[in-house]
Amino acid sequence: MRSYLRNLTQLLIGVLTAQILLLGSQAQAQENIDWRTEADLEKQLQSSFDLTWEEVPLRDGLMRLAQTQRVAIFLDRRVDPDQTMKMKFTNERLELGLQRIAAQLGIGMARVGDVIYLGPQDTASRLPTVAELQTQFAKSSGYPEAVKLLDRKKYGWPKLSTPEEILTEVATSHGMRWNNLDVVIKHDLWPAVDFPPMKSTEYLSLVLAGYHASYRFNKTDDGVELQLVAIPDELSLTRVYPYAGNHDEAIAKIQELFPDAKVQSDGKRKLAVTGPQQVQEQVAKLLRGGTARNTVVMPGEKRYTLNVEQLPLGPVLKALEQQLGMDFEVPDGMEEALMQRISFSVKTVDVTGLLDAVFKDTDFTYEIQEKKILVTKKP
Repeated sequence: MRSYLRNLTQLLIGVLTAQILLLGSQAQAQENIDWRTEADLEKQLQSSFDLTWEEVPLRDGLMRLAQTQRVAIFLDRRVDPDQTMKMKFTNERLELGLQRIAAQLGIGMARVGDVIYLGPQDTASRLPTVAELQTQFAKSSGYPEAVKLLDRKKYGWPKLSTPEEILTEVATSHGMRWNNLDVVIKHDLWPAVDFPPMKSTEYLSLVLAGYHASYRFNKTDDGVELQLVAIPDELSLTRVYPYAGNHDEAIAKIQELFPDAKVQSDGKRKLAVTGPQQVQEQVAKLLRGGTARNTVVMPGEKRYTLNVEQLPLGPVLKALEQQLGMDFEVPDGMEEALMQRISFSVKTVDVTGLLDAVFKDTDFTYEIQEKKILVTKKP
């Protein structure tokens, strides 16, 4: 019996443990990758993947993840790229998986154009709105030099580039100059980066994010200059959406998902929504008939997806110990009772949801006690 249980447990561990994402000893620069963009990127962010990081340097892990998913990821200069990470999830949506990585680091995640940004929460929460407002400012500025910032270009830089060089090249190529670059920008040497095509307004916003900075246009006798400014604490972005459906229902749904958003209706065909760019993107999906999301991921939160069909409870618990990082403590004399076969299916549930499903149709219950799970007979 013990030999049978041991072999069965080993088999279950192989079945239930997430597929390991193999990482090279040193990830290479993200160069010459056919990055996913627009609808293809959105589809990929909603696709599922498995990830196991065991003491993996952050930059190496992110580079490998970006390469395998063909999703451009940019790490803020203020985040230690050499810190080691331990992460594990199975059949997780890529977007949610990236949010979990950010949550474990205590930082934020944002999407700017077709690039995923990981950096301090206060910057991440504002950055998409900053990039969109800069696009609007450039469009309405009346300066030909600024309007050219709206052209989509393939951007990147080689290893050991400095932010001064990167920013100066953008300004010069658009017939502009900086007037206070040396006051804000520190002398760094940056690793090589390759981006998908993007507007120059988006590119500048990403480069400056590491200094929690943005810019404004100034017209001078010698042309247009760019002046660095801090990202404002308060940002306002309003968009008007054509909508022929029921306005009251749409407003109620938007405010249910995004309580801080302000919504106004002209009573006929248009809705005006004021809120950050992240909210605007979700509202646009909702009004097109898609599914909008307002996902909050707490640090340390993990989700589990698992299907079990007619397997003995005891070996299932043994296999789950590796994924949960906790030991199941079963009182003596109950080993034979743990041969009861169970079946359940869960998708993206937390640890409580997983354990509830495991023990639902059994004679047992459980109690989580720090690093162990106490299993007892139901009264």
